[in-house]
Amino acid sequence: MCHIVLLMPVLGLGVFWILPLPIAIPVYLVILAGSIFVYYAMIHAMQCPVKTGIEGMVGDVGEVLDRLNPRGKVRVHGEIWKAESSDFSNRGDQVEVIGANGLTLKVRKAVPGESRTVKKKHCAR
Repeated sequence: MCHIVLLMPVLGLGVFWILPLPIAIPVYLVILAGSIFVYYAMIHAMQCPVKTGIEGMVGDVGEVLDRLNPRGKVRVHGEIWKAESSDFSNRGDQVEVIGANGLTLKVRKAVPGESRTVKKKHCAR
């Protein structure tokens, strides 16, 4: 089904056999404009960054559950993760996710009001 959407301009050429030329041209231009819009939306969606899994958590803030010295546990998105940090953090401190190694998050102490990592590009319209 999705391949038919990609072939809309080619399949739209059939209007030139069915309709008279003065009517077929505007109809085909509408089909072509719709195709260009769909192609743009598809390309834009493919360029969006990962929003799921561990890769999607980079830049998010969590709370320390077990003291990080250098390892402990943190809660991010309501889930408990093993964490590793070069900064010493006590229970209740806010930490920012900077990466992951397997199922262990790499975190650093969060600065209130600012994120030190580049925020993810939002692709939702």
